[in-house]
Amino acid sequence: MTRVPGFVRKHRTGVTFTLLLVMCVLLILFSNRNVVLKPKQVGQSFGSVFQIAVHSVAGWFAGTWNSIGELKKLQQDLEEARSRLAEYERVSRDVGDLRRENQALREQLGFARTLPVRYVAGEVIARDPGSQFSTIMVNRGRTHGIRKGMPVVAFQDGLQGLVGKVQMVSLLSSAVQPISDPNSFVAARLRSSRYDGLVAGSQLPSGNLIMTYVRKLALSDIAYGELVVSSGMGQLYPEGIHIGRVREMTAKGYEASLELEVEPIVDFSRLEYVFILDMGE
Repeated sequence: MTRVPGFVRKHRTGVTFTLLLVMCVLLILFSNRNVVLKPKQVGQSFGSVFQIAVHSVAGWFAGTWNSIGELKKLQQDLEEARSRLAEYERVSRDVGDLRRENQALREQLGFARTLPVRYVAGEVIARDPGSQFSTIMVNRGRTHGIRKGMPVVAFQDGLQGLVGKVQMVSLLSSAVQPISDPNSFVAARLRSSRYDGLVAGSQLPSGNLIMTYVRKLALSDIAYGELVVSSGMGQLYPEGIHIGRVREMTAKGYEASLELEVEPIVDFSRLEYVFILDMGE
């Protein structure tokens, strides 16, 4: 006797469905006042209920299958859209880079037209990023007419600036000694106050240059931010090329000259294009 309740509990869903099915059939059969049990009608009723159930289950499976197919197609379309978007972004970046490079080249060309001497345009191909006064390699050499000692200038942020001089020359490339090298010396002049001095590289963390041999009485005439240019003395560098701007001034009591800290016009970490000047020697 205990097996029946256990069976009902275990198959509760099936039993409930069977009871509901029987009730539906009985309601159909007893819907008229004349209650007549006919086997044929009972069979048709069961058959119709079974067909409805089968149709519903088949429709559910068909809808689920179609939904899975549509979901897969949507995922495929999404992946293709993402791929096209990534390609468009890459093309957009390339176009932006080309525009910036084109603008930079236009500026370099405009500057080159202002140079009063013959020049050879070159591109920086190597430098040591760990040293502020490291040698700079450019892609122009002996086959392009480059000689040792030729001055090198650049154009950045709307100003021409002195880079250094050619130190070594090979067939297709050259090594440039920058003015930030402590062994580099440039005869210089303060552009506004017109005092002369000598600019050399330093090992300051800021990367600034040091201008010495400036007369001490010039202290009251020199302004912070004043431009320092090449003086042309010594005939190594042409006159009037921008070197940097005055950032600090030091007047030691026991010395007869000033020491100026000069920030270079050229940012060597962003240097890409240079012009090697042919002074006709």
